[in-house]
Amino acid sequence: MVELGLNERDGLEKLATDDILVRLALAGKCGRVWIPATGTASYCVIKVYHYIYIVGVTPKKDRAVSLWGVIARHGEGSYIIPASESWIDWLVENIDCRYRNFSRYLLQFKGIENRDLLVELNGALEEGLNIDKVKPQDYDILSKNMWSEDFSACFDNSEDFAKDALGYMVYKGGAAVSGCVGRAYGDEFMELVFATNPEYRRRNLALTAASNISFYLDDRQINPYIDVRNQHSVELASRVGFEFIKEYQVFQIYNSDNEI
Repeated sequence: MVELGLNERDGLEKLATDDILVRLALAGKCGRVWIPATGTASYCVIKVYHYIYIVGVTPKKDRAVSLWGVIARHGEGSYIIPASESWIDWLVENIDCRYRNFSRYLLQFKGIENRDLLVELNGALEEGLNIDKVKPQDYDILSKNMWSEDFSACFDNSEDFAKDALGYMVYKGGAAVSGCVGRAYGDEFMELVFATNPEYRRRNLALTAASNISFYLDDRQINPYIDVRNQHSVELASRVGFEFIKEYQVFQIYNSDNEI
């Protein structure tokens, strides 16, 4: 397969799906795209940060080997997203390393219905806790704690986090205890993580942090899609202006001997 630059993707619109990152990548606005080296571009691989999409018509024989080679080289640890049931079947048949398969969830921000209620939620934050934008220096400690490591998983390193992290954390004595943080891919798509230190759960802290994301989006009048990791995140997001769109299947591959 061959990789196409941002300005070399004309004519690939026919491969577009409903996924916003697929449409942006095929329009030459972001990401990396690979197509077959010969013949018709009836399928392609798209990578935008750690999201990998495989779209089009599933290939066979030598083309299948070439396609799997691209996925194996560039996909370890990424979210590999098959565009259809036939792609799910193709992946299961062609994966030659360890992998896991799980669900993720897509929602879209539709606006705040009751702003006063969310303002009241923030005002009820208990004494000793404060909420603020996530700080660049939070990366190291977030990545080391089990409850918060998913916050840093959206980013390659601390520099990446400092540049692109978007969200709010609840702090106690300067230490993060809960939050809603992620990465924005322009104004149209965000990956968001909700998490709380087990010692501070059942206090609506992640919900309070998420409400500030909603204020941010509402004030800018933008309605991005968001990608979240579990049903609990769906429930929290649904309470602060997001509408559930779909559940979808994701694969992660592991070429090394590290534990999954």
